[in-house]
Amino acid sequence: MIMKILRSRRPLVAAAAITVASVGLTACGGTEPDDTGSSGPTIIRALLAAQPATLDPIVGARSAQVVWATMLEPLIDIDEDLAPTDTGLITNWTRTDATTWTFTVRPDITFSNGESADAAAVANTITLTRDTEGSPLKSYFGNVTSIEATDDATVVVTTGTPQYNIPDLLTTVYLVPPAYYQEQGSEGFAAAPVGTGPYVWAGANAGRDISVTKNPDYWGDEPTNDGVTFTWANEAAQRLALIQSGTVDVSFDLPPAQAQAAEAAGVDVVRTETAIKIIAFLDSTKAPFDDPQLREAAALAIDRDAIVSGIFDGQAAADAGLLNVRPGQQPQDSVTADPAEAARLVGDAAPAVQITYPAAQYTNIEEVAQAVGGSLEQVGFTVSYEPLDYGTLVQRIIGRQVPGVAIFAGVPNVAVPDYFVSGFMKTASLTGNCPDPQIDQLAQQALEQDSAEQAAPIYEQLNTIGVVEKHCYVPLYRQIFNYATGPGVTGVDFGPLNTVDFTKTTR
Repeated sequence: MIMKILRSRRPLVAAAAITVASVGLTACGGTEPDDTGSSGPTIIRALLAAQPATLDPIVGARSAQVVWATMLEPLIDIDEDLAPTDTGLITNWTRTDATTWTFTVRPDITFSNGESADAAAVANTITLTRDTEGSPLKSYFGNVTSIEATDDATVVVTTGTPQYNIPDLLTTVYLVPPAYYQEQGSEGFAAAPVGTGPYVWAGANAGRDISVTKNPDYWGDEPTNDGVTFTWANEAAQRLALIQSGTVDVSFDLPPAQAQAAEAAGVDVVRTETAIKIIAFLDSTKAPFDDPQLREAAALAIDRDAIVSGIFDGQAAADAGLLNVRPGQQPQDSVTADPAEAARLVGDAAPAVQITYPAAQYTNIEEVAQAVGGSLEQVGFTVSYEPLDYGTLVQRIIGRQVPGVAIFAGVPNVAVPDYFVSGFMKTASLTGNCPDPQIDQLAQQALEQDSAEQAAPIYEQLNTIGVVEKHCYVPLYRQIFNYATGPGVTGVDFGPLNTVDFTKTTR
């Protein structure tokens, strides 16, 4: 669901009023405006909430794809219904038997450094995704036993057991040039990415900005602008001030108060209900949540509806499920807050709980962490907080170093439930916080179905086990993403899977 609010004239609330002078135009990576006249190149100035941790898609969290996806492309495109389509680098796929997929690669495509973007490059990228330590997609490809480029245009992927969602997974795998990636390594590639996309790397000022420029040799439709410069500002007040001043053309991730203030000042604001959901993960392998009774108590203590109404003024969607990956979907079974029962389960033990969360990564995440902690304290837990930068949090989660509660986003870059099952629920998942042979067995059974429709009842069962019975996951809310555009700025295409297409953006 996308709602566009055009130039509201409501009075500006005094508490939200921000002057440009109060934050400074170059704070946290802001840059001076470029020439916005009719002559000269049109560079779109995009303001993010945080600096991308890395521009290497093999090891990077998908929150940074807003930048790298200007230069790199996924192997398979998706359509408006979030389903795989044949318009991208891979133009056709067939399931030749239960465990074999054959993919056809678009011919005559080259990377911006001249390397061939052929089947060998596709096979190499899938292999890197499966085998690289630190790859957030590693667990999704653990069932892939063979990846072979049989000729310049054909890749054959073989799985150990049937797996219906291989094409879906390739919609979030971004193609990298084999020779350049091997030569540069992850850090070198992230410092100057090379891809097949509509833009190419134009440079960066460390800690301040990243720029891309139009790719003159792009195989697809030419962008309507000449490039994009990304800056970032951690404080929402700064992002509001910079869009109001005209210093930037689009300001992403405005919390409700700033979005309302922007509207009142006559700024165009777009709201999109996304597939991104914020989840509290309870580690069942460590104290105190190795005790099932305390996990249940925590789940009953947290009131997601109160978080949505109290912190977001309704500009988020309370979400009671883990595996309902598409906007608007809700699970069949869920947990309803019951603080009195939670307090009874905790008793007089006052168990200590650490809440870890990514500071400044998500809208109002500090307030959300405090609300979750406050709910736990009210029923008898003793709470401490550990805010971390996003990259550090991800690495600690992968290393199984986050006890207690971890609050972060589940981003279904692929709109099928297995993306969260393999990422969060299986024993060998990214989080590994709820190991259970029954979950592993059902996850495998779901993948062996012929289609997502046939697997749906199994995913409902898995959701019930993880959320309602074992209480390893406390879904909180689905984000409604606000961004503002400056006068005359059109064509910013933000998708529910946290993707942004700038190619039609004009000013």
